[in-house]
Amino acid sequence: MSLRNVLCLVFTLLFPEPATLSAPAQNPATDTPPAGAVAGIVAQKPTPPATPPGGQVPPSLPVADQRTKRALDDLPTTRIGITPGRILRLPLREAILMALRNNQDIEVERANVQIAQQNARGAYGSYDPIFQAAVQFQSSTSPTAQTFIGAEGGAFKRKQLQFTPTLVQSLPTGGNYSITFTNGRETNNAGSAGLSPQYFSTLDFRFTQPLFRNFRSSVNERQVKISRKQLTISDAQFRQRVLTTIAAVQSAYWDLVFAIRNLNIQRDAVELADISLAVTRRQVEVGTSAPINVVENESELENRKNAAIAALQQITTAENQLKQLILGDPQAEEWQAAIEPTDDVDFTPVELDVQQALASAMRNRPELEQIRLQQELNDIERLFAENQRKPQVDVFTALTLSGLAGTSRLESIPGAPVFINPRFIGSYGTALNNLFSFDFPTYTVGANISFTFRNRTANAVVGRTLATGRQLKAQERNLQQSIQVEVRNGLQAVASARQRVEATRAARIAAETQLRGEQQRYAAGLSTTFLILDRQNRLSIARGNEIQALTDYNKAVAQLQRTLGTSLTANGIEIVQPDQTP
Repeated sequence: MSLRNVLCLVFTLLFPEPATLSAPAQNPATDTPPAGAVAGIVAQKPTPPATPPGGQVPPSLPVADQRTKRALDDLPTTRIGITPGRILRLPLREAILMALRNNQDIEVERANVQIAQQNARGAYGSYDPIFQAAVQFQSSTSPTAQTFIGAEGGAFKRKQLQFTPTLVQSLPTGGNYSITFTNGRETNNAGSAGLSPQYFSTLDFRFTQPLFRNFRSSVNERQVKISRKQLTISDAQFRQRVLTTIAAVQSAYWDLVFAIRNLNIQRDAVELADISLAVTRRQVEVGTSAPINVVENESELENRKNAAIAALQQITTAENQLKQLILGDPQAEEWQAAIEPTDDVDFTPVELDVQQALASAMRNRPELEQIRLQQELNDIERLFAENQRKPQVDVFTALTLSGLAGTSRLESIPGAPVFINPRFIGSYGTALNNLFSFDFPTYTVGANISFTFRNRTANAVVGRTLATGRQLKAQERNLQQSIQVEVRNGLQAVASARQRVEATRAARIAAETQLRGEQQRYAAGLSTTFLILDRQNRLSIARGNEIQALTDYNKAVAQLQRTLGTSLTANGIEIVQPDQTP
């Protein structure tokens, strides 16, 4: 039987004729008032009796709705910073999504992922081809003591214009290549030069590849591997923060639901105490109760008002905690609105085997993934250090092609012998034709060899990484054991919370039964006001305990989801993996 029915029974027993009560129809499937509603009683005002002879009107009975209205009106309803009438209806999943979009801690972790993503892309920049170009013009006049045809006055004059583009690139194998294309034009006054102006072109290919040290384990390749692992670690840290935030939002949401339901319970208790005070006053008027009972009822009414005021404060605290998690802007308009949760605490039993739970936690917990990634980072450092202990043997090869052309100066000198090959007579295009004819190649093949005696630096790094690997293994085992403890405690917390729900529900039903029985005894003159008020308090406490147990159960389930790493799937949320494309 609900509290409304209990109050109706009180007035039916104590005032069978003048006072009739009507209560809203109850849902037969539940004995508790609906979530978010304030349990109230609507009492019909009795018809005034006819005026007896002599003009004296007997004292009227207290009217329940008027007394209740005055008592509830004394309770504060406004809260600091909340605009009356502004309501934010908020489902739990929407609260979680708002937190993931707006929470500052989430934003910090999201930025860390983006930074790691850019660092990974930047590491690949060491393999980007580099184009370089040099342009140079030089004009010189040099004294000479020798006699050159055309070098009058002992002065050798030369002008040279040179353009040299170069393309270089490092390779993931540890090698590198370069392509240099040299182009020049030169004029001088030395007749013995043969060609003036003279065009010359050179195309130079060079390739170097390590065979031992730095083979596929160069500094650049090491940095690329490290940056990719750090990006994955940042993603795991982001998911860990997401799991923590979801659990925090769920906990704050259920705390707010409890605070609102608790306020309803406290207001119902005030209403019940006010009606009891009205009954006691009527009994004092008719002489069936002592005046001291009125004082006792008034004291109890004020105590329950105090509890209702404290419950209102609890709503503000819980609501602000939730807003801090879901609102990213301190100036957001939602700060002025009262949050009305649309999801109510439910009781869905969770059955999960310990071994299944442990397997899920070991598979999904981001902390374990992070420590495994740290082990992989340490392996990268170890492999690089072991590679640095090898001797360095770099083979290299080079191919140089040359071309030449120009205008012969000897033809303009009378009597000078003509001995310049005709294929070199021409312009810059002739020089390019001679270059790509492959008639003037230069081949170079060789190797550079070096090694370090003892190589204590690399050996020390290898020793350090081996010690770090053992340390990380120990940390992993310790973390696995801690997670196992969390899983077992989480399963026990859910089981205990479920048992508490069942126990508090039975206690609430028993408290309702006890209150009805005490009211019947009171109507028969076999009980006291003190016992009635005590039973009322016990019922309010039992109702509060039941709602608290339901809230704790939902919070325990949320914490278990975080412990198992299943908060995302349980709430239908998917995190897009960061792009590792270079």
